[in-house]
Amino acid sequence: MRNSVFGIVFSAVLLIFSAHDVNAADAADKLQEARRFLAGDHKDTDAAKKLLLDVVQTSDAAQDPDSLFWACIYLGYIEDRANNRDSAIAWYRKAAAVDGVDPRVLYMAASGIKQPLVWIRHLDSDTARAEQKATEAHKPPAQPNRGGSAYIAKDPPELALAANLSAKERRENFEALWSIIDVSYADFQLKSIDWQQVGRRYLARLDSINSDDDFYLTMFQLVNELKDTHSWLNNYRPPLLSTVRDMPIDIFEDRPFVVAGDRAGWEVLAVDGMRIPERIESLRPFLHARSSERAFRREAAQVLLAGKSSEPVSVTLRSPQGQTETLTLKRGGRSIPAPSPQVSIMLTKQQFVDFGRYPSGLGYIHIRSFEGREEITREFDRALDSLRDTSGLLLDIRDNRGGFNHDDIVGRFLHKDTFVGYSYTKNGTKHNQLGRRKDYIEPRKWEYTEPIALLVSDATGSAADLFTRGMRAAPRVTIVGTTTHGNLSGSAVYAVLPCGLVARISNGYLSDTKDRSIEVNGNVPDITVETSVQDCLNGRDPVLERASEVLLTSAKRVAK
Repeated sequence: MRNSVFGIVFSAVLLIFSAHDVNAADAADKLQEARRFLAGDHKDTDAAKKLLLDVVQTSDAAQDPDSLFWACIYLGYIEDRANNRDSAIAWYRKAAAVDGVDPRVLYMAASGIKQPLVWIRHLDSDTARAEQKATEAHKPPAQPNRGGSAYIAKDPPELALAANLSAKERRENFEALWSIIDVSYADFQLKSIDWQQVGRRYLARLDSINSDDDFYLTMFQLVNELKDTHSWLNNYRPPLLSTVRDMPIDIFEDRPFVVAGDRAGWEVLAVDGMRIPERIESLRPFLHARSSERAFRREAAQVLLAGKSSEPVSVTLRSPQGQTETLTLKRGGRSIPAPSPQVSIMLTKQQFVDFGRYPSGLGYIHIRSFEGREEITREFDRALDSLRDTSGLLLDIRDNRGGFNHDDIVGRFLHKDTFVGYSYTKNGTKHNQLGRRKDYIEPRKWEYTEPIALLVSDATGSAADLFTRGMRAAPRVTIVGTTTHGNLSGSAVYAVLPCGLVARISNGYLSDTKDRSIEVNGNVPDITVETSVQDCLNGRDPVLERASEVLLTSAKRVAK
């Protein structure tokens, strides 16, 4: 009798879970179909709306929060495009209230509540986006409450900068930003930053500042003291610098070289009489900070000749044969692209993900950026599906500066929920008050089970750094190249000042499975391969060559 009752109950539970699975799958299918009706210039909003309303009415938020969230977002988008603003806001608010949604996409709901959402990347063309930006450009930002108080916000407001600040206002706004950073920034100990000393040093500079331009530049430089790629001023940029565009420069073995034009291959020895380390330091106040010095030096080297467009620049070069020459050049001019390594196979090109197959049996996937959100997942799935029978996979994310949806791709190489590292977030006002949680990635669809070589560089950062962290925890992965950028702060808050200045401040960081921070340190490859200036000029790719050798050797070992 007991066994019979247990069997009935167990069967009922299975039916309940099966029903949830069916409902979730049905909702996902309807959502995908609605997305098809909304994509492109010729939209069938009536057909899409009917499907989306079905998703909203039948979705179980606990079982399938993503479908419910996106259905609400798309319904708000439809209403905004029809100029039904109140109805649109109601849908965005419903989307914002859905629990269990990836925090990286919640901004969509907040953006829709704030202003009409009539362009979505995976639905609309770049032309539509340009038109929307042009419309938004005519809407002036809100005026700051210069007599109010500074505060911390989850989302950044669009504010104008106050003009004609008094010495008292400058000091009050400086102290407000310094104080908010002091209680919000997560990485003081990680980076050995003495924030009190920084405050004293900058406070001493205020007395010599007598213009708004100098004040806002000083605030930019204050945030740069964090040496954090993900901390910046939202509504201020330093004066633009002009460079010599027909003499592109890059850094190899920690030395800058000209990489295109008449003097390609010549080493840069000095700029305006300054040796390279001194020259790089002279640029630092005007360039956005980077989380690692290796990444900053590379970016600074690429604008080594930058300055005021009205002023010439003196450059001392040394040829490969040892000849030294000093040139006086004008800034501006035509742009010569630096050579980039070319793969020797025909690639199927997509917006973000390209792929192809080598005669050796290896597959190649290049993810140029993770900016595509849902398109990235679809494009990668298409690439991996076509390379399912390959003997190994070359996965190239060199110079990929980040974006979203990286975990979805990592999930294609896992067969179980996998621990990938830790996330730290400020949970108190003291510098060492941080909460910690374990991060896991779950498998998705079928698992690719052949060996993988992940190609990385010092410009691999942000979400690409996070992707590298996840792939390191996956089986059969060898990382090849150079240590990644190391800019992985996780969450952030916004400091809003009475003068209207808005600053994004990182209030977390992420570490790997050994609890080693990715911020600053980066992901160190299993096999380090440097590219020389001659490799660059000759179109040779030693990183790809070494990665291919690793996979082919592995395949031979398996065959034996």
